This record gives sequence, structure tokens and C-alpha cells, in this order.
Amino acid sequence: MTSQHDGNESSSPSGESPEGERTQGRPGQADESSAGADGKTTPQEKAAAVKEHAIARARQATAQVREKAGHATELAKSKTPEPLLSTATHTAAHVRDTASRAGHRAADKTPDAVREKAAQAAHAAGSKWTPVISAGLALLVFLLVRRSRRNC
Repeated sequence: MTSQHDGNESSSPSGESPEGERTQGRPGQADESSAGADGKTTPQEKAAAVKEHAIARARQATAQVREKAGHATELAKSKTPEPLLSTATHTAAHVRDTASRAGHRAADKTPDAVREKAAQAAHAAGSKWTPVISAGLALLVFLLVRRSRRNC
């Protein structure tokens, strides 16, 4: 008995014949319908292809970095003694609480005119709220600390 498929034939999932596959361009090359008048790709097409390739590579690199970071985090957690993890967690909570209290204290002592200017600047920043607010609070805390040290 002989098999109908000898392994040299390639079948596509869409059921097209191998001849149809040969008419398609190779990956990374534009087909004739999108090519310029002389059959070459245009600079815009080349730029688009390079951009797509760069995006794909960036996504791949990001996935690899996230995977390795997750693995490193798990490894560090497994090798760190429990008392040290407990202390680090407690210290991080204390730092967050202290920063929050300092921010509230600074906001309470800020004159209304400065608050209005800060609100205008934040509104002008649009979608960049977090960095603007952080920078503003940091500046405010710096100014209050400097002021309090002068008065001592």
C-alpha cells in the first residue's frame, strides 16, 4: 500500500494549494499590490515593517524581563529569613505612614494661593497627574523643612 501524502507536499490550514502559497511574498516583504510603481517597497512601508518588528521585539523582551523578575523575586523570598521579611514589611509600612503624615501636614500648612497655583499646574499637566503631584509635594515638603530649620 502507498500513502497519498509522501511528505513533500505542503498543505495549508485554509485548504489552499501549494501553488497559492508560492504566490505570496516572503515575510518582511511587501506584495506587488502594495509595492511602488517599480515593484520596490516604499520608505513608508519599510518604516512600518521596522516599527512592527521593533514593537514585537520590545514585547518579547518585556515578557522575558517580567518572567526573570518574577523568578528572582520568588528566589529572594524563598532565601530570605522570615524575621527579616517581617521587619522589612513593618519598616515599609512605617515609611508609607510617615510620608503620608508629612504630606498631609504640608498640605495643611500650604497657603491658599499656593494651592490654587498648584491646582492650575496640575490641571495644565493633564494626564500626568502622578508625577506632577509627587514633584509638587516633594517641593512643598522641602520648602517647609527648609523654613523650619531657619526658625530653629
